[in-house]
Amino acid sequence: MKLTAFSRFRAALLGMAAFTGTVAAHATVVERVVAIVGEQAILLSDLRDRAKPFLLRVDQQSPDGAQRAAATSQLYGQLLQRLIEEELEQKAANRANLTVTPREIDDALQRVATQNNVSVDAVLEEATKSGLTEQSYRLELKRQLLEAKLMNLRIQGRIRVSEDDVRTTYERLVSDERKQLGFRAAWIHVAAPRSLDPDALKARRQQADAIVADARRGVDFGELARKYSEDAATRTRNGVIGDLKPGQLPPAVDAVALSLDVGAVSEPIRVGDDFVVLKLLRRDETQLPTFEASHDELGQRVYMEKMAKARQHWIDGLKRQTHVEVRL
Repeated sequence: MKLTAFSRFRAALLGMAAFTGTVAAHATVVERVVAIVGEQAILLSDLRDRAKPFLLRVDQQSPDGAQRAAATSQLYGQLLQRLIEEELEQKAANRANLTVTPREIDDALQRVATQNNVSVDAVLEEATKSGLTEQSYRLELKRQLLEAKLMNLRIQGRIRVSEDDVRTTYERLVSDERKQLGFRAAWIHVAAPRSLDPDALKARRQQADAIVADARRGVDFGELARKYSEDAATRTRNGVIGDLKPGQLPPAVDAVALSLDVGAVSEPIRVGDDFVVLKLLRRDETQLPTFEASHDELGQRVYMEKMAKARQHWIDGLKRQTHVEVRL
C-alpha cells in the first residue's frame, strides 16, 4: 500500500521514537555505567531515557513475561549500540570542527514541515503523539544533521551507483516476489540412470539438449513431451504438471522455475536419475512496476544501501581506533 508523504513522515517519527526520549532519570534508579567510549561514559539512565518512547510500544505489542523481557533486552542492546555510534560520531565531528547551529535545526524543522505540507506546529504535535518532546525531537534533528555532515565529508563523494547496480536490485525484487506467486509449468523427463556407462549418459544428455534446442526454436513443447518424455503421469497431458506454488517441485526444478520468464525453456536439470527440461507456461500477475517506471526510485534505494554499508564500515573503523567497552 502506497503511503502518503504525511504517513511516511509519521512512520519516520515512530521509528525515531525508538531512539529518542526525554532526559530525566527517575530518582530511584541505581546509576551505573553501561558502556565507555574513549573516556566518555554512557550511563544506564541515558539508555533508559532514550528507550522510554519505544518501551511503550513494547508493552503494547509484547505479552507480559518472557517475551516482553526478551523484546526489552533486545531493544536495550540495539539502543546501546546506537548511543556508542553517536558518541563515536561526535568525537569525529569534534576532530573535524563540525557543529550544528540552532538556526540549522530550525531550518531542518521547517523543511520537514514544507515537505509534508504542514506547519511547524503540526510537525511538533505529531512528534508529541509519537512520544517525543519538542526538545528531544530537536535533539534528534541535530544528531541527524551532524551525521549528514560527517557522511558528506567522509563518505558521500565515494558512492557510485551503476546501471548494473540498479538492474540487479530490480531483479532481486522480482525474484523475491516470484517466491509468492503461483505458476503453471510443463516438463519433459529424459531417463538417465547414473548406472549407465559414460557414453550412454552422454547420449541421454545430448538428447535432452536437442529437446531444449527444438523447443526454443519453436517446436511445440506438448508435441515434444508426447514424443520424448518418460514421465508417464504428464506425457499424455503435453507435459503439463499443473498449477503450482513455489516449493512444490523438486528443489532444483523449483529454483529454475523461479528464474524463468513466461514462455522460457530451461536447460536440462539433473533430478535423480533423469534430465528434466522445464517450460514456464504462466505466472500469476506481478504487482511490481516496470524496471523503467521504478528506475529512479531503485537508484535512490541502491544509493541509500551503499551509504549504509559505507557508514557501517566507517563506524567499525572508528571502533577499532577507540577504546569501546560494553558493560550492559
